[in-house]
Amino acid sequence: MSDDNVTKLPIKFKAPPTDDGPMLKIVDRYDRNACNHSWSYENGRQVNAKYLIREGETEVECSLCEAKLDPMFVLRRLAHEETQWERSRKTYHEEMARLKERKATKCEHCSKMTRISRR
Repeated sequence: MSDDNVTKLPIKFKAPPTDDGPMLKIVDRYDRNACNHSWSYENGRQVNAKYLIREGETEVECSLCEAKLDPMFVLRRLAHEETQWERSRKTYHEEMARLKERKATKCEHCSKMTRISRR
């Protein structure tokens, strides 16, 4: 093929991408050094985050890293915690109702049925 028969179009191509790196960078939430705004380890024990709310401000502050947080993030987090608590409470009450109906249990030593004391 010869270039004599080719007509060049008046199109300018984009410049090739530079090596500056991406304009947006996603930060790994599970980086060991990054705060997850939920809990952290201090002196070998887990410490839960507290959310500092100041009247008249539109942001919430994390007590662990002092970062400004989106109030919807905090609201979703608290709603999740409350949902888990409510499920645990419901399971506990169901188990207590089931155990209240029992009158006897099987003895681990003699395998006979033993009456449950209700003092």
